[in-house]
Amino acid sequence: MRGLFIIDPEGELKYQVVNHNDVGRSVEETLRVLQALQSGGLCPMNWKPGDRNL
Repeated sequence: MRGLFIIDPEGELKYQVVNHNDVGRSVEETLRVLQALQSGGLCPMNWKPGDRNL
């Protein structure tokens, strides 16, 4: 198993995903999630940088 955890500067867990070693990871998806979290709004599943937040 391997995991990805994004924790904000205050120590709050914002995102977590754990995969079996047989499942690949996407750097692009990790960056998208990080940018969505940093945008400060509610971001839907297909949100991309530059899209309007809800």
